[in-house]
Amino acid sequence: MKPLNLLVVAIRNEWLGLLEDSLSYAGYQFQIKKANSKQSAIKAFHEAKYDLLISNCILPDGKITDLANMLGSQLPCLVMTEGHCPVTAERVLAVAETNYYINCSNKLGWMPALEITLSKWENNAKQKLSQHVRNHDNLYKKVQARATELLSAQRHGAKGVKEVLDLLTEVMQLSRAYVCTATAGQHGGLQIEKRIEVNAPGVSLKHTLTQDPAEIPYLQRWTASFQAGRTVAEMTSLLTSHEQQWFARHDIQSLLAVPLHVNGQWAGYLAIEDTLNPREWSEAEEELMRSIALLIQQRNFTSSPTNLPDPALQSSLA
Repeated sequence: MKPLNLLVVAIRNEWLGLLEDSLSYAGYQFQIKKANSKQSAIKAFHEAKYDLLISNCILPDGKITDLANMLGSQLPCLVMTEGHCPVTAERVLAVAETNYYINCSNKLGWMPALEITLSKWENNAKQKLSQHVRNHDNLYKKVQARATELLSAQRHGAKGVKEVLDLLTEVMQLSRAYVCTATAGQHGGLQIEKRIEVNAPGVSLKHTLTQDPAEIPYLQRWTASFQAGRTVAEMTSLLTSHEQQWFARHDIQSLLAVPLHVNGQWAGYLAIEDTLNPREWSEAEEELMRSIALLIQQRNFTSSPTNLPDPALQSSLA
């Protein structure tokens, strides 16, 4: 079981010791960050990730409702209140608005409240994630339908492809989207040419850094994947130091590339980049990219990519 990371606010030491004892007795592994006020709790929240907030209902610098409203949508909360047991009159630390409490003679009495709170939060999070996935699936289906329209017979070629790349950049919040072609070079090697590129505001165009694609450290690895019809997903932090240097030249944090084929051979690729954040591409994003790549391939790569702009007008991939 992963240790619980707890943010405990304005709980006096005598009660904090009981909470720690009860968690240990119940078999939990945990770490506690103690905050003495609302402001210190907010500061701690922004500095680390927590699994649960446990707060006294009385804070020295504000109402508990202020803290709960601010943090309650981002982590589960238990509000505690000091009082007396209605049966024995012993002093207790109770979970607000429930019958659960903890004291020296009943250290585990509050445990059901903790477990219910964590369980409800986990279930709600799963439901929100599921809804988020469904929303994205519906959005991406609309993007695919729109891309089909843009790449229709009446609007195929460079204009349609650029409009599709504009659409992808906006909907997926990308930094760059572009299409590259691969052709045989003069000396038998590959020549990689970028044909069309779309950038988000403030993101610079890629510049030519080499005339020899063989110098690109990841080209051989990419070629093997493209030849096998596989998508390439890269995150800069997971690359070799040499590859990281090449990605850093274009400020790339994450990249996703899908091969384009002519007569069963890869002849180019559709790629997207995020230059701001390390990004693990979702299955839905990869599926959308594969569907868009197939549309571009069908409209523009039937025999050769002749209806895309002259590569001499564009920067190279590297």
